[in-house]
Amino acid sequence: MLVLFTAGCATQVQQSRPVAVEKPAEDTPVTSSASATVPPAQLGISVTSIVDGRAVMLSDGSKAEVSGLAQPGPCWAEAAGKFAAAMLLNQQVRYDRTTGALSLADGTDYALLALGNGAGRTAGTPTPAQKEAEGAAQRVPMGLWGAPCGGKETLETSAPPPPPPVTTTTKPKPATTTPKPKTVFYASCNDVVRAGKAPLYWGQPGYRVELDENRNGIACESRYGYR
Repeated sequence: MLVLFTAGCATQVQQSRPVAVEKPAEDTPVTSSASATVPPAQLGISVTSIVDGRAVMLSDGSKAEVSGLAQPGPCWAEAAGKFAAAMLLNQQVRYDRTTGALSLADGTDYALLALGNGAGRTAGTPTPAQKEAEGAAQRVPMGLWGAPCGGKETLETSAPPPPPPVTTTTKPKPATTTPKPKTVFYASCNDVVRAGKAPLYWGQPGYRVELDENRNGIACESRYGYR
């Protein structure tokens, strides 16, 4: 059965507002031989749990997978599941096992409802009504067509920058310096003699011109009586 948007919903789809559809006519009796194994769409069943944005578990223990909806992508799967829970959980529904169409008790087609709110995207060959509902969500954009998914199945993550190159720094070796000789000071040649350093030659520790009376480069010479 073809379900169509009302004129108002064709131009604008609200996130929390069901997409209005024409209420289906009375069920047409199934006359094909398949009627013995495939029951017609019927009310009296409700949604007991949500599998994902396009599949639910029914109160009769069966799983209902909504036709016309693609498998939710990783980026928007959680949002699609939450939308399905808000619209379908513990609600009476009509599920046509022949076509896979799932409708709310008031006749609203769930596939159109999800498409129009950006909680699903079309799969296979969509009907004109499904194209229109999906296009309305794209134009807003809303749901999976808005941020952060932007209509993509997965978020694009930029590759992390490569780690900086490892730089090894070698500590400079400490400069080796020849230790300076210890400063020696003798107040007089008597001190030099007592230290056992007499005579003192120029350049030796403790030599100074004041101790070298004749300025010949030899201080505290023995001939001057310094013993």
